[in-house]
Amino acid sequence: MTEKKLRLLLESLKIPYEEETSLATYTSFRVGGRARFLAKPENEASLRELFAELGGDVPLFYLGGGSNVLISDEGFWGLVVQLHLPEKIEILEQNNDYLKVYLPASARTAWSGKKISELGYTHAEFMTTIPGTVGGALAQNAGCYGKEIKDVVETIRLLDQGEIKELSKEEASFSYRHSIFKEKNVLALGATFVFPKGDLREINKRIESYRSHRLKSQPKNRRSAGSVFKNPPGKKAWQLLDEAGLRGFTQGGAEISREHCNFIINHGQATAFDIYYLMCYAEERVWRHHGIRLEREIVLVGHFPQLVFSL
Repeated sequence: MTEKKLRLLLESLKIPYEEETSLATYTSFRVGGRARFLAKPENEASLRELFAELGGDVPLFYLGGGSNVLISDEGFWGLVVQLHLPEKIEILEQNNDYLKVYLPASARTAWSGKKISELGYTHAEFMTTIPGTVGGALAQNAGCYGKEIKDVVETIRLLDQGEIKELSKEEASFSYRHSIFKEKNVLALGATFVFPKGDLREINKRIESYRSHRLKSQPKNRRSAGSVFKNPPGKKAWQLLDEAGLRGFTQGGAEISREHCNFIINHGQATAFDIYYLMCYAEERVWRHHGIRLEREIVLVGHFPQLVFSL
């Protein structure tokens, strides 16, 4: 599909869009180049029509809250889709035993967790500390403090090549920081979640405890994307990075955080390449030091060169 046809299609479907817009402002790292087109669908109907017409002719990337992604300095010369569905919690069932809700993919995860917790239902406390959107949390199977999204999700609504489908959580291939959304080019539209009834005082205590722990253990610099690497079996990624001498290591305007070694922060002048360099360098140092290959949590978008280090 030509750029002219894509532009006309977006306009005919009344989908808000931008051209050649910087993606840096849409990511927590605050780095990255431009998108040729950035579309912001506001309803499922126009989104479904868009994908029915696109076929496989246009390079696609689905952007959530931008909290777990590194976009190259060259950007993404295709169509970036960021959902802008109404942010609301749809209560499906509510009683003294449990709460069942539907959350759209574009709803903020932390906001959703806070609202559900305020109703006196538990197991959403961990969500209050997760940045980004529900769609991103589903794709990443985000988790912390002993809970993951898969523990509270029941079914997922998604768009697969113009067709809306519903999957059970068993069909979603959830595992540690992984889901079907990393295997197939499908887009989460939302999901049904179930939360058991809890004690509001205990719920608030846990939320405050999680918040306090994050403030003490994580960088104050907000230009980061959370944990860079997954924890290998039986190990902590930050400890492996620390023992390899990487705490405070810098490249350009980026730094492996002194406060938490599994965070890379942008001091304000970093490029995507600076951050990528630190990721690759850290992987190589940990391999040389521990014989362990770290696996990234952060998703790379666009072109990044292969780097070779002589350590």
